[in-house]
Amino acid sequence: MLASPEPKGLVPFTKESFELIKQHIAKTHNEEHEEEDLKPNPDLEVGKELPFIYGNLSQGMVSEPLEDVDPYYYKKKNTFIVLSKNRTIFRFNAASILCTLSPFNCIRRTTIKVLVHPYPFLVLIDCIFMSLTNLPKWRPVLENTLLGIYTFEILVKFFARGVWAGSFSFLGDPWNWLDFCVTVFEIIIRYSPLDFIPMLQTARTLRILKIIPLNQGLKSLVGVLIHCLKKLIGVIILTLFFLSIFSLIGMGLFMGNLKHKCFRWPQENENETLHNRTGNPYYIRETENFYYLEGERYALLCGNRTDAGQCPEGYVCVKAGINPDQGFTNFDSFGWALFALFRLMAQDYPEVLYHQILYASGKVYMIFFVVVSFLFSFYMASLFLGILAMAYEEEKQRVGEISKKIESKFQQTGKELQEGNETDESKTIQIEMKKRSPISTDTSLDVLEDATLRHKEELEKSKKICPLYWYKFAKTFLIWNCSPSWLKLKEFVHRIVRAPFTDLFLIICIILNVCFLALEHYPMSKQTNNLLDIGNLVFIGIFTAEMILKIIAMHPYGYFQVGWNIFDSMIVFHGLIELCLADVAGMALLRLFRMLRIFKLGKYWPTFQILMWSLSNSWVALKDLVLLLFTFIFFSAAFGMKLFGQNYEEFVCHIDKDCQLPRWHMHDFFHSFLNVFRILCGEWVETLWDCMEVAGQSWCIPFYLMVILIGNLLDLRGLRKLKITVEEEAGMSFFTLQQQEVESEGGVSPL
Repeated sequence: MLASPEPKGLVPFTKESFELIKQHIAKTHNEEHEEEDLKPNPDLEVGKELPFIYGNLSQGMVSEPLEDVDPYYYKKKNTFIVLSKNRTIFRFNAASILCTLSPFNCIRRTTIKVLVHPYPFLVLIDCIFMSLTNLPKWRPVLENTLLGIYTFEILVKFFARGVWAGSFSFLGDPWNWLDFCVTVFEIIIRYSPLDFIPMLQTARTLRILKIIPLNQGLKSLVGVLIHCLKKLIGVIILTLFFLSIFSLIGMGLFMGNLKHKCFRWPQENENETLHNRTGNPYYIRETENFYYLEGERYALLCGNRTDAGQCPEGYVCVKAGINPDQGFTNFDSFGWALFALFRLMAQDYPEVLYHQILYASGKVYMIFFVVVSFLFSFYMASLFLGILAMAYEEEKQRVGEISKKIESKFQQTGKELQEGNETDESKTIQIEMKKRSPISTDTSLDVLEDATLRHKEELEKSKKICPLYWYKFAKTFLIWNCSPSWLKLKEFVHRIVRAPFTDLFLIICIILNVCFLALEHYPMSKQTNNLLDIGNLVFIGIFTAEMILKIIAMHPYGYFQVGWNIFDSMIVFHGLIELCLADVAGMALLRLFRMLRIFKLGKYWPTFQILMWSLSNSWVALKDLVLLLFTFIFFSAAFGMKLFGQNYEEFVCHIDKDCQLPRWHMHDFFHSFLNVFRILCGEWVETLWDCMEVAGQSWCIPFYLMVILIGNLLDLRGLRKLKITVEEEAGMSFFTLQQQEVESEGGVSPL
C-alpha cells in the first residue's frame, strides 16, 4: 500500500521523496479524492518564515532541498522547499530545468544556495547613486558592475527555477518580469551606438522597485492594494463617465470665454475704428494693451453679460491673447475641459478657477460648480472610501477564516496526539520518514503537545535577564525596610500618596501648569515673565515632592517598576537640569520639553491613556505601509528627476523671467522629493503648469496622474487601516489596563 506523502516535519528532499510524490500525484489524477478542497496554507507561503511548530532548523538543512511542508503543494504540486538561515521559505518546482537539470544536479543546487541569500544592500547602493546629480567619475564602473550583478542574478534564477515551466518558474513571478525587462532594456541601450543616456537613466529608476519583493510585508501589501484597485475599477469608470459628461457641459458653457480680457480702447486722436485697431494681430499681442490688477500676473478677465466682470473706463472686453495659467486653464477642447474638471474634483486651487469662470461668464454659473463640487468631492469620494472599506473588511474576514481553520486544525491535532489515537497510516509515515531522514527533527507529537509549555518557559526566562547578584544588590539597597519607625513613616506616606485627594490635587496642578505654559507669548512684560518663572518653580517643586514621597512609600525598587513613575522622574530631572542651566546660553531648547508635562494627564485620564496606547500600537502595525509609501515617493522623485531634470535646466527661462529655477522644480533629487510630497498633499496643479512649460504635456500629465492616483490610494489605505487599528486597540477593555496598573503597583505597598 502506498503511504500518504503528507510529511510531519522537515525531511530532506531525496530521489525516494521525488518518486513517492510523483506516484501520489499520478494516483490522485486517476481517482476522485476528498482532498479536492485542499488550499495552500497562508502561513507557509513563499517569503514567510517557517513556523516553529515544525521544529528547529539544523545547520545541515539550511539552503538544502526539503520536502514541502504544505499539504497542498506536497499532494497536488511537484515542488520542494529550501529554507534560509532565518527560516524564510523558498519554493521550487521539482521538475527538471532545461530538460537536464534535476533537483539533485550539482549546478542547480549551487544556484539555489546562491538564490536564497538576498542582497538588499546592493539595491540600496543603487538607489543612493540614482538620487545623486553630480556623480563621480567612476560612475560608469559602478553602473557596469551593478548591471553585471543583476544579469548574473537573472541567470541564477534561470538555472534554479527554470524559465517558464511550473508555477514557481522565473516567468511565473511578475516581479521577475519587471527585473528582466529593465535589465535587457539597459543592456540594449548601454551598448547601442545611438545616444540613449537620458532614456537609460530614466529606465534604471525602475530598479528601486526591487526593494518590494525583498520584503515579504511589502510584497503582500502590494497584492492587497492591487486587489483593492480591482474593486475600484467600477467606481473609476463611473467617475470618468461623469467627468466626461460634465466636461462636455463645460465646453458648451465656457468654450472660449477665458480669453475675454479688458483691452485698451484708443483714447487719443485715432482715426481707426475699434474693429480695425483690434484686427491688427501685433496690436492684440502687445501685453501692455491689456488691463492688469496690481500684483497680478495675468490680465483681468471680463464678460459681455451683466453679471460678469466689467472692464474699467478706457477698456473694452474682447476675446484676445491666450488662456490663463500659461494657457492651460480653458474649456476650449474636451481634453482641457476634462483636465479642469479633474482639478475641481481634486480640489486643488479651485477658488481661482471659480473666479475666472465667474468673471468671464457670469455669476449664474456658480450653480455648475456647486453641482460639480458636491458630486465629485463628496459623493465620489464617499464611493472610493466605501469600496476601500469593503475590500479591507473582505480581506480581514478572509484572514480571520483562515486563522480559525488553522487554529481548529491545530487543536484537533493536539487533541488526537494527547489521546494517542494514531492511525496505522500515520505510524507508517513516521517510520518511513525516520528511515529516509535520520537527521530529521521529530516534531509530530511532543512538539505540538509541549509548545505552550515551552513558550511559557521562554517567557519566564526572558524576564530574568539580569545576573543573580544584581537582584541581591536591588534587594539590599533599593528596598528600604530599615527600622519600625521608618516603616511607620512609609505607611503614613503611602496613605497620603494613595489618597484620592492627592490625585485630585496633582490633576489640578497639571492643568494649571498647562495654563501657565499657554500664557507664554512674545513679547512678554517683565511682570509676566517673573510670574511664569515663579509658577515653573512651584510646579517643579510639587512634582519633585510627588516623586520623593512615592519613592519613600514604594521604595526605589517598586517605584521604578511602574512606567508612569519613570516618566514622572524624567520630567522632574529635566526640570531640575533646566534650573541648573538657566543662565547658560543656548539652552532655550530645554524649555520645549516642558510640554511633556501635559502627558502626565494620561496617568489619571483613562481615555487619554487608551488613545496614546492605541496610536503607538497602530504605527507599529502600519510600518509596512509607511515603508511602501516612502519607497513610492523615493521612486517617483528619482523618476521625475531623471525624466524632467535636464528640461528644467535648459528651459528655465520659460517659467521665470530671470532664468532662475523656481522654488518648486525637479532639477535635483531633493527638490523633486519635495515636489512629489507636495503633490501627495493635494497641491499639484501649479507645478504641473511649470512642468508642461519645460517638458511638454505628453510626459508631465501621465507622471502627475500616476503620483496622484497611486499616492492617494496608499494614503486612503493607510488612513483606513489606521482608523480600524485604533478602533480595535481602543476597544480593549480599560479594566484590563487598570488591572495591569494595579498588578504593577501591587508590590509597592509598605512591607
